Amino acid sequence: MKSIEIGETVVENVILHQIGNRLREEPLILAVQCFDITESIANLILGGYLRGIVSDKNQYMLTHESDMVLNDVAHHVSSFFSRKISFIELSRNLAAHLYASAHHPNIASGDLFVILFDKLKLDGKYKSAIGVYKAESKQQYISTRANGENRQLEVSSGINPDLIDKGVLIVEDSEIVYAIDRLSSRTKYWIEDFLKAKQVPNENTKTAVAAGLIEKVRDNIESPVARQDFCREVIALCEDRDEVPSDEIRTVSEKYVSPEIWGTELARITERKGLVDTGEINVPTRNLQTKLKKMFNRINLGQDIGLILPDNLSFNNANFTDDEETIQISITLEKKNG
Repeated sequence: MKSIEIGETVVENVILHQIGNRLREEPLILAVQCFDITESIANLILGGYLRGIVSDKNQYMLTHESDMVLNDVAHHVSSFFSRKISFIELSRNLAAHLYASAHHPNIASGDLFVILFDKLKLDGKYKSAIGVYKAESKQQYISTRANGENRQLEVSSGINPDLIDKGVLIVEDSEIVYAIDRLSSRTKYWIEDFLKAKQVPNENTKTAVAAGLIEKVRDNIESPVARQDFCREVIALCEDRDEVPSDEIRTVSEKYVSPEIWGTELARITERKGLVDTGEINVPTRNLQTKLKKMFNRINLGQDIGLILPDNLSFNNANFTDDEETIQISITLEKKNG
């Protein structure tokens, strides 16, 4: 994975377009020139819009279901980096594409900032980057105004660059982009329709994927005893290690269930979570072990009966006696410490 440094970055250009919702017949208002940038404005942009988006948890890759050449954002930005179009033309193309990407009447209108950054370091080399940020909410601020000896409070509204509603940073010569959609619970068009991006798995998503796969495998093991054996083997893989390769967990799972279950469920989870299919991943064991303890302490005995075990006991066996009026269950547990 390429390393990026932003300490020397400068703001070269900023332009602002107004994006309405075309389904509500709101207009797209395109600017014709960039703003004059003062040092104080540049510092606000660098501190909020740049530092606020460059994070491992925000890493994505632009994609397309048939051909990456057809990804509009990648196409327009590539045309700019190869000097086929100007910065203003790039910004207008991106604004028009975003306007056309609104497929729901609840998508909010807002201001679209397109920013040209320069002197980002990618693997030690200076690169340019394009930042695209849509502000859908404005905040109110209290300020003071002096009138002679009298001081008055005033309320004004504005955009807070430290609180990014929607944003993406695309760095020259990098497959990785940085994207944020703070309001994604309302609509998902920014990542899915505008960017057509998939998230690069980070520590949290890797753990979630691994835990989901392990739980699916466990649920497909019929015998409660075999489930416990599977659980012990998975936990043993995590002991005294910071990471465990997912193919080792898969190898253990295939001792208990059909090999197709792992591959099918991995594809389903990857698609549902909108993740890049990276195949083999190294799963951080610290968070995974916490999830596994909660998962493995719940034992399904069958007949819709479950059992929750304390950490110091493990399940050994269960016998059912059903005389049509009552069910008697005999459960054998083992102490983990012997």
